[in-house]
Amino acid sequence: MDDYEDILSEQEEEQFAEALADEHQAELEVQLERDEEPPQINEPPETKRLKRELEREALSRIENAARTADDFKNVIVWWNRLDSNRERRERYHEIRRSGLDIPLDYGAALDGEVIPYDVNDVLIKQIRKGDYIDVIFHCPFELNELVTDGDLSKILYKLSDDHKEIIFNTIVRNMSTKALSEIREQSDRNIRKVRATALKKIHNALLKVLLNRKEKGYPLTMEEKQLIEKALDDSKSS
Repeated sequence: MDDYEDILSEQEEEQFAEALADEHQAELEVQLERDEEPPQINEPPETKRLKRELEREALSRIENAARTADDFKNVIVWWNRLDSNRERRERYHEIRRSGLDIPLDYGAALDGEVIPYDVNDVLIKQIRKGDYIDVIFHCPFELNELVTDGDLSKILYKLSDDHKEIIFNTIVRNMSTKALSEIREQSDRNIRKVRATALKKIHNALLKVLLNRKEKGYPLTMEEKQLIEKALDDSKSS
């Protein structure tokens, strides 16, 4: 048991040493970049803003005038320089550790004690913005309210409760069929079979709607066009 703990301790020390070396290397790269930069001249905000606008206009003219391969390479050089400047400014903020000599994420708690795990959850973000529509209808039996297309909403509304529950949990909530099978006390194979049946029912109903729109000359998205083409190819092969 002691030998096992010693091995774990040695592995942790090695991981810490590697993380610390990477941290120092990143700090050194940032310092070298700063040393290579020309000295900054204090300019009025109006002058800086004017320079940025002139640079954007120059880049726009170069993009519009690009015709040959060399011209487009020149455009790429411009954008690479802008991206490098942006990434360098971001690294300045990322590397600083307020004097600490260890990586910021070393030994951080994984259970959300400092930053709750759901801070970046989509629904939580919407609630903070005052948008409650998706939260109100976030349940299997209100599945049709989660889409903006009227025809698709009618198709989802006509599904059975069983199909709604399986589609909602496996597609909207991205739950695995294995986890859902344990909740519903069914086999994983049965869940996948019912989901395939529900999706086929949705596709067939949606295909009729899309064909009708195509006949009337309504614009279709690329995914809708691909769905029609795939359905036509399948009918030909069968």
